[in-house]
Formats: sequence, structure tokens, C-alpha cells
Amino acid sequence: MVDVTVRKRYRNKDVVYEYRFEIASVNGKRQWKTQSGFKSVTEARRAGKVALQAYENSGRVIEKDRISVADFMDRWLIDDCMIDLMPNTVANYKKVIERYIKPKLGSYRLKSLTREILQLFILDMYDLGFSYNSLVSLKGVLTKSMNYAEDHHYINYSPAVRLKIPKNRRPVVPTRSAPHHYIPPETMKKIFEKFPEGSPIYLPLRLAYECGLRLGEVYGLCWEDIDFNNKIISINRQVQWMQDKERNNFDKVQNNGTSECGRGYWYFCPPKYKSYRKIEISDNLANMLFKEQAKQTRAKEYYNIYYTVYYVEQPLTFDAKPHNNQVSVNKISIQSDGFPVHLVMVRDNGTFISPRTTQHFSRIIKREICPEFDFHSLRKTHASMLNEMGVDQKYIQTRLGHANIDMTINVYETTTDVMRARGRKAINMLFG
Repeated sequence: MVDVTVRKRYRNKDVVYEYRFEIASVNGKRQWKTQSGFKSVTEARRAGKVALQAYENSGRVIEKDRISVADFMDRWLIDDCMIDLMPNTVANYKKVIERYIKPKLGSYRLKSLTREILQLFILDMYDLGFSYNSLVSLKGVLTKSMNYAEDHHYINYSPAVRLKIPKNRRPVVPTRSAPHHYIPPETMKKIFEKFPEGSPIYLPLRLAYECGLRLGEVYGLCWEDIDFNNKIISINRQVQWMQDKERNNFDKVQNNGTSECGRGYWYFCPPKYKSYRKIEISDNLANMLFKEQAKQTRAKEYYNIYYTVYYVEQPLTFDAKPHNNQVSVNKISIQSDGFPVHLVMVRDNGTFISPRTTQHFSRIIKREICPEFDFHSLRKTHASMLNEMGVDQKYIQTRLGHANIDMTINVYETTTDVMRARGRKAINMLFG
């Protein structure tokens, strides 16, 4: 039976105590878990028993009282985040932790963190020019991780309560942000003239402009998501890229973004914020989609066995409702051992037109037509156009799939020329 032993040690001529117990052998050699620095035999033995119990129960030692912020963050990502979050979300959390949290806070002991330390950290990031959205993300990681630390008894209470993001003070360094711009109708006309119907980017542009869809939602559409009778599109998923960081350069150059994409792959996952929803579409867009579907049907008959068909590991759902049994990552492949899917964004031979195509076309648009263009600006434009027409803010929020109404109002609402003219008319009626 494994037992905890305590022995006397010396540190700078001071007497301290160390616990010690045997753990699993490695390569036939006996291994020991030790830790010293305790002020008394009782304290060392108590800590040793806690460490031994944790080791025997889980195979690893959890020293909650002495763990650093850096080590805790690594453990939180594995023990909590990877259980129910999408891989891209976990990757974004890890990026925030590695780039910003660890360099500033990683050497602190977790139990030493205070609200003042975390608030000062956010203020420092603000003064370095971090955008509001970046600070929201940073604050979210701190809040979630500290709540986990409290729930699992690493700390007695979370220090990440009531953290504030500055709003009414000037940062030392100008804010680093790339705001999404409103694109006026005359500019959109030029863009569609440059990329007319039949172009690989035409339909994605239309869906983003007329429906306010996110990039991953556009390319995640399947034909079953479109109700032609009622002219409704159901947003049931988005498509994302899972990259294998161990891919060699040959894979990246030869296969990146294609149906044979090395050890990386495209996958379906729930839409952002799990914003399952149904959105109305115009008669014109419905007719356009109907024509595209008929075109693909003819192409499939023409190519016959050479037409590319994609499959997923789990069957998809098409009613814009969250499902408890829906997998968070549903790999898309050309291996015919799963469930076939009928993607909207495909070429004549059935190969997937991936979101990466927008990078090339966006560069052309920025260079030749609209320097401020990016794909996400089409969502901002869509929201602003609805706002011009006096559409209710709650409807716009639901249509775009925003987590809250503040995001709709503060981030995407733009004072356009039409709105200014309408406001001027109202002022003249009231006070003229």
C-alpha cells in the first residue's frame, strides 16, 4: 500500500518539510512524487495525502493551492473547454491565453489573483490599442476560466466578477480595429457587374447581401435548407476548416482548400451562438436559387459517375432547431461510408466551392471597386438597409442571428444617407 512519508529538509538554513510517495514506475524504474517547503510535519503530511488521493483517483497530481495561472489555463482548456466547445472556439481561447494572458498573468499563483489585478490587465490591454471586441473576448475567457476555478475548488471565489471594459477614456495607443463598412447600392451594383450570375462568388455575395448570412453559413447551406414554396432559408449549421498543424508543405501547397485537403478537412458545426433560425428571402433570390438547383441537377446527370458527391459522418437536420444529439463537428469528405449531403456551393462537377474562394475575389474588389470591402461588411450593409426601411430592431437581430440586441444596434447600425434624409424630413415637420 502506498504511504506518504515526511522528512526534514533545509532551505537557506531554515528547516522545512517534504512529503514523498511512490507513483507508477517508468521503464522499470521507481518514480516518486515529492514536494517540499512546508512549515510543519502535519502540514506536509496533509498536503501529501491530498496529492496522493488525487493521483490515485485520476492518475495525475492536482496541487490546487499552488498551481500557476499558466498551468491552470492549460488544464482548463483540456478539462472543460474541449468537452462541449467547437474546435475553432477552443483554438481561439488558446490563442488568447498564449498571446496575452500567459505573458502578463501566467506566473501568478492562481489563488493570488484578485479583481484589481485582472481589471488592471484589461486596462493595460485597452491602452495598448486592443479593440472593444478583442477586450470582450479577453474578458470572456477570464470570466469563464475563473468560474470554473471556483466551481472546482481551485479558489474560494472568482476574481473575474464585475470586470469593466473602458468606454469613455482615450487609450494610450489608438485602438487597433478593422471596422466593417456599409457598402452603398451604387458600389454593390459595380461589384455584381464585375462578378455576374454564373461566377463562383455571385451566389455567396447575393446571400450575404440579401440575407445577412455569415461566411460559414453561406457555404454550409444544403438544398434541403431551402423552402421554395414559402421562400424561407433555414440556418442549421456553418462550415469551418479543421487544420492539422502537422501537415507538410506539400500538402498545404497542393491540396489546401480542395476536396483533397491533406490531413485537414472541412466540417459542419452549429451556427455561431447556436443561432438556428429561419429567414425570409425575396422572390428574385428564390428564383435565382431554383435556377441554380436545376443547373446542378443537369450537371449531375451529365457528369454521371464522375460527379463529386460529399458525405458526412452523422446525418444533418434541416428544421432550424437545436438538437441535443447533434454532433459539434461533422466531417465532410468524399468517402462514401457516411450520409450524402447536397451542398449549394458546388462547381459544375460537384466539387465544393469553399469559403477560401472569397479571399481571392475580395482582393479584386478591394483593389478595383471598394477599398473598404470585406465579406462581413455585407452583413453590416444588410442590417443598415433594413434599418433604413424602418424594420424592427428585434426582427433584424433574429434575422442576423445576433446573441443580443446591443450587437445589432451598436455594431451593425450605420447612419446612412437615406436615414439622414428621413431624419431631416421629420425635423422639418416637427420644428420647421
